[in-house]
Amino acid sequence: MWGVPKPGFRYHAGAHREDLVTSTLRIERLPRLIALAALIGAGCTGEMSAGYVPPPPGSDGGAGGVTGQPAENPADTPSPEPDAEPDPDAEPDPEAEPDPDAEPDPMDPLAGLPAFAPAAPTLHRLTAAQYRNAITALFGPGITLPPLEDDTPLHGFASVGAAELTISALAAEQYEAAAQAVVDQVFGDANRRAALLDCAPADGACRAGFWSTFGRRAWRRPLAPDEVALLDGIAVDLGDRFNDPWRGLGFAVSALLQSPDFLFRVERGEDTAEGRRYTDFEMASRLSFLIWNTIPDDALLDAAADGRLTDDAGLAAEVDRLLADDRARAGIGGFFAEYLGLGGLDRLEKDPEVFPQMTETLGPAMRAEVEAAIERLVFEQDADLRRLLTTRTTRVDGELAALYQLPAVEGPTEIELPADSPRGGLFGMAGILALNAHRTVSSPTHRGKYVQNKIMCFDIPPPPPGVATSLDGIDEADGPLTTRQKLEQHRDDPTCAACHRHMDPIGLGLEHFDAIGAYRTTEHGLPIDASSALDGEAFEGPRDLGRLLAQRPDFGACVARQLFRHGTGHLESRAEERAVRLLGQRFATDGHRVRALVRALALDDAFRLAGPPDDGAPGQGAEMPGEDG
Repeated sequence: MWGVPKPGFRYHAGAHREDLVTSTLRIERLPRLIALAALIGAGCTGEMSAGYVPPPPGSDGGAGGVTGQPAENPADTPSPEPDAEPDPDAEPDPEAEPDPDAEPDPMDPLAGLPAFAPAAPTLHRLTAAQYRNAITALFGPGITLPPLEDDTPLHGFASVGAAELTISALAAEQYEAAAQAVVDQVFGDANRRAALLDCAPADGACRAGFWSTFGRRAWRRPLAPDEVALLDGIAVDLGDRFNDPWRGLGFAVSALLQSPDFLFRVERGEDTAEGRRYTDFEMASRLSFLIWNTIPDDALLDAAADGRLTDDAGLAAEVDRLLADDRARAGIGGFFAEYLGLGGLDRLEKDPEVFPQMTETLGPAMRAEVEAAIERLVFEQDADLRRLLTTRTTRVDGELAALYQLPAVEGPTEIELPADSPRGGLFGMAGILALNAHRTVSSPTHRGKYVQNKIMCFDIPPPPPGVATSLDGIDEADGPLTTRQKLEQHRDDPTCAACHRHMDPIGLGLEHFDAIGAYRTTEHGLPIDASSALDGEAFEGPRDLGRLLAQRPDFGACVARQLFRHGTGHLESRAEERAVRLLGQRFATDGHRVRALVRALALDDAFRLAGPPDDGAPGQGAEMPGEDG
């Protein structure tokens, strides 16, 4: 077996690749560089950032934003005289170091926050979607992959989990099987093979060109001469042994696909006179996975090679190009799918005896409705995202039209909901209502928690151990009760009341919709009372709720915060909180347009600058265990 580190192997991202492979090749086994990736994954990220600290009462609920830019000519800005009185009309400097002795201003969302400091660079394992997208980008559509281990989302996103969790033994085997499956399909098909390499693999110059172009795309950076020599040596050696240059090249490509440089986004940063930043090629990957959720194209890698991604104008030009590309629809759409938890609709389950209209296709149709609304607002109209909470324009198919008691349609059809429809906005869409309900009954608690968590970024802790969370034990000896009545009794328990008061009132305003998202006026034959209030403002139904939420700053600030987490692959630290809140302010200033928000994040120091590397983390020169470690 080759590709397994020797005992005591010391890995860093620039290590000489001769250390990665033993001199003995066992022909009966496929290349297994994935073993190194598994070792790197076993603790690769070091200490991750601390959790979000809620803002003080009276603040904006955690608005985020971009870090302020320095003055164009700082040296030309005169310093005030020591005894000079401060100018009361002067604009505050968002980058100024806070005065530790100053009293926080309760009206200032940045009050009491430390100066911005970027997070340390780390390793980001490709998510399952990113892996599949990378294979398609490299080899074209139609490649069939074996199953990959499911992602483990943390803080709502697979990208965060991929930066914090290890590669399991099962995943290591799956990556090996996937690499070989790709090679078998590509190199076993004359047309695919010719599309990949239009010259003879026995020709050394031909292979050199292949490693220069294909290798750069796969590893998202140019290959070093020793890396090319290693891979080319595999191709030649095994090509000679099998008397088949194509097969030898296939083994080398398999090794390349199992390398940590393919399976991980390796980020170290570089020191400059202005501080530590991500390199041009690291920025190429950060941009591409943020906007497209796949590997950089040749144009982006060319920009990196030319040094344009560490230049303000060059970076802005590439960000605009990526956002204008259709691949941005899938990339940004993927962010919203994770943010809103839409993946649960692909496997939505309801009791068929209670809901005979439930089919295998209804959940995906619900998901398509939400995704169509987002795509329309973000890409077709470049509109204010808050309209998602209030829109009456939606897309339904035959099943959804029947569920909504609308005239029949054939195929997905964009419609305008009637003026007297009880539906409207995100919280009138069956998918969101059904996601946050039980198999047979609605759940005001789940729906309220969803709004608090997803729309206002207010995290509610799980119930204490041993506390009964089910309403099944509520006494109904005197007759059936509505869910509202049961919850009123449940909240009589003081251990439940503290959290339920943040969730139940919101969800109770949506009680006219059952567990599948169908409209109703009664429950167990009893009239439903869906009147409620949000922070003292009365509402009833999704249209009222959406209107109230759209008027609050929480939603825009929360979207900005969630994008920051998704795009950076980590939970914001206290030192990044200033940047996150400013990002939310910038989002509001730009009219809550999502593409402007993505652009603002991509151009912000919080996305471009790297903190000091953690020397104790793998990828930064840390000791890695050997085969016995």
